[in-house]
Amino acid sequence: MARSGFARAVRPRRRGFTLVELLVVIAVVGVVLAIALPSLSHARQAARSAVCLSNVRQLELAHTMYYDDNRGYFVDAGLDHGGVGDASRAWPVVLAASYGASIALRSPGDASPAWPISQGGNDPGLTLAQALDLLTDGDPSNNPPESALARWTSYGLNNYTTRSKQPDPAFMRRARYDAIEHIPSPAATVHFLMMTQGQPRPPGNTISAFAKADHVHVEDWPSAGPGNEPGVASDEMDVAAWGGKPRSFEAMATYGFLDGHAGVQRFRQVYRSFDDNNFDPDLAH
Repeated sequence: MARSGFARAVRPRRRGFTLVELLVVIAVVGVVLAIALPSLSHARQAARSAVCLSNVRQLELAHTMYYDDNRGYFVDAGLDHGGVGDASRAWPVVLAASYGASIALRSPGDASPAWPISQGGNDPGLTLAQALDLLTDGDPSNNPPESALARWTSYGLNNYTTRSKQPDPAFMRRARYDAIEHIPSPAATVHFLMMTQGQPRPPGNTISAFAKADHVHVEDWPSAGPGNEPGVASDEMDVAAWGGKPRSFEAMATYGFLDGHAGVQRFRQVYRSFDDNNFDPDLAH
């Protein structure tokens, strides 16, 4: 005979997380993220730095082919920092025209507002491709004025190694450094470097004119006195592109050398003082 109050199967009660357990889980996830995110950020930075290093090596390789084809003479600079330049002579134009497929002109860490609008910047000026169209049509009157140009490259030349932008003779120990035969130690002499991104800075929040230039002026760096060279250099080049304290001797950036090699180095490794640096070819060691 069936019992009216028959025994039913006992189901286990479902139980969610308690508030304390949820808080513990959230805390653990937070700790894991706090540990992992800096590592991921460092990995991304290292990857970008490696690409930039490859870019500079490509530039130095293209430049080696250039001076091999031109009796040992180096490519010149032509994009001034607010003055009157000659875009047809600028090294991005010359190397891109000859070896364009083998060079990269933009660092993956470069977010300068001076890039053309079509390339993610804020500048309405001509891109390198647009300027090349004008410069290669055979009509010299089409050479665009510098005011019409945007940023073309993340990289620039040590002006000691140029023909038209060399320092005043008072700063020169030799007459010229514009050919490989004039360089005592190519492996120690800085050639390519990273140009300032020109991010607006007070007063006036203006963009540095060097953001559109294709060279720096090393002889100006001691102008603020001994020990202040990295700060002055930072207005012309991206001294701390890959870490280190900004505007300091510990800042890190990519440098190319006239023997074709490149490296990410601290500023103090390439510049210690006006009389001890790797930009002046007679002092490089």
